Formats: sequence, structure tokens, C-alpha cells
Amino acid sequence: METSKICKEYFDMHKAILKENQFNRKVELNIKISNFKRLNNISLEYKDWDIEVFIQNKMIGIIEPVHAKKDKNLECKFIGYKYQIIKN
Repeated sequence: METSKICKEYFDMHKAILKENQFNRKVELNIKISNFKRLNNISLEYKDWDIEVFIQNKMIGIIEPVHAKKDKNLECKFIGYKYQIIKN
């Protein structure tokens, strides 16, 4: 499989586990993700707030958290994640 397709599939799994609320399904998804990462030689590296996705020691994608603008109490609410596939 092509690395960008593998990265997109991993992003889809990441989105699915974040949306899931039921504990048993979340555990099943977590097991599925860990097996997928092992089979496709995916590793994650955390830098500040970003998560860098590596496939065979080559950076292929970034998961960045997205926050809203500051409100009147100077707090930034967490909105979600932004997924980027890096073209090399």
C-alpha cells in the first residue's frame, strides 16, 4: 500500500476512536489501531502539541490540535484536530 493511503487510513482510525463513547468499542478500536501501526511500521512522535506520524522513519503526516479564538476570559476552547499528509 502507498504511504499516503496508509496515513489516511490511520487518520480515519484516529478520528473514529475520538468520536467513540462506549468503553468496549473504544478498547476494540485501540487494539485495531495498535495492530495496524505494528503491521505498517508506524511510529508517533510528540512535539509540543503536534503529533508527527512516521512510516518507516520517514515523516508522512501531522496531527495538530485546533483551538478557538480567545473568549472574554482569555480561554481558548479545544475544537478538534487538523490532519495533514506531507508530500515528500
